[in-house]
Amino acid sequence: MKRSSLPNWIPSYLILFFTLALAVSIAFVKERSWIFMALLALDVVFCVMNRKYFSHSMVVVVRTLFALVFIFSSLSKGVDPLGTQYVIHDYLEAYDLPWLTGLSLFGSFLLNLVEFMVGVLLLFNIRFKYTVWFAGLMMAFFTVVTFFDAVAEPVPDCGCFGKALVITNWQTFYKNIILDAFVLVLLFSCSRIGSRKPKWVEWTISLAAMLLFLGFEYYNYRYLPVVNFLDWKEGVRLFPENPEPVRHYLTYRDKRTGEETEYLMEECPFGDPAWMENHEFVSRRDFDPNPRTANINILEKMDEEDPGYDITRSLLEQERPLILVAVHDLEAADGKGVEKTAAFVRKAREAGYECCFLTASAMAQAEAFKALYGLEDFPFYFADDTAVKAVIRSNPGIVLIKDAYVLNLWDWRRLPAFEEVVPASR
Repeated sequence: MKRSSLPNWIPSYLILFFTLALAVSIAFVKERSWIFMALLALDVVFCVMNRKYFSHSMVVVVRTLFALVFIFSSLSKGVDPLGTQYVIHDYLEAYDLPWLTGLSLFGSFLLNLVEFMVGVLLLFNIRFKYTVWFAGLMMAFFTVVTFFDAVAEPVPDCGCFGKALVITNWQTFYKNIILDAFVLVLLFSCSRIGSRKPKWVEWTISLAAMLLFLGFEYYNYRYLPVVNFLDWKEGVRLFPENPEPVRHYLTYRDKRTGEETEYLMEECPFGDPAWMENHEFVSRRDFDPNPRTANINILEKMDEEDPGYDITRSLLEQERPLILVAVHDLEAADGKGVEKTAAFVRKAREAGYECCFLTASAMAQAEAFKALYGLEDFPFYFADDTAVKAVIRSNPGIVLIKDAYVLNLWDWRRLPAFEEVVPASR
């Protein structure tokens, strides 16, 4: 049977189903797979070969799916513009462009807005030809970037869906190839797709979408995200209630043969003098099988040279209500916010709450910060910058914890009166 005798919708939807099957399969292919990349390349080739046979209904489906992916991606980042800023900052550092890091926040707002507007314009079929060409240029750029990320891994998490959906760098690259196939379908169909909307309708939809999204981003930037996709969120327990025991492994080398063997500590033959004489200790490995929401190591330090003592569990699992003030950068903290927070923690301590500060700044900065705001009586603990930023998107921000449960979080701008907090945490 000749190809021309087939209805147009048959090859169109065969390609669409094949593309969607590959898109679903990305969830199961987290690392490099030459077979999967070959299938993705084959999908792109099919799109080029069948460019004259795309049915109108198939193009509408592809346009809608592509638009929804862009809208979802922009919303998942727009709900946490500071998180996107941190990712952009990491990219600029990785690509040796530190002089541009000051524009990270602007880049976050702009990137999220552009992505959202492309999705909206495609969804409502506004300026289809220009929007598709612009989307094609975006996808070409990000496909190259994400391929380099997947191979070299300069940044561990591209943040393409914010924290709403975290995928590996290879999965991000595969996802972009799928979107490239969709873009090709739309590009080859530009001459057949038009819009009958009046210009004033198109302008109204475009301006309304832009203003609403900018307002959405700004609200999430100024306050906390309206939907919290971070690990630290209200109601979450930071450690499992009935933890499995941590397993300790020891590696010993046979002095006679040089062979190294790893033993579970409880099974290591310490009681055999002959064995002990013929073996020497090499290394120790600890394995914690328990899921850990609190992906942070909180350290107590005595001085700058002290590597610190890990107090994470003892601090967060205590029965006494804990007010944890996270200030990832002491020098950049808002002065008004610090004063407001300091007044809050002073009242909390008087009421019997445990209160402490958590920062990623150096100890010398912490000492200067204490003296400046009269916080000498409060303990300051330290953690990695990325981990502190993941606690709360506010500098400073307050987290109320009891028995390892996160009871509430507040940015300093909407910090309630302490009297409003007491009944909820007792």
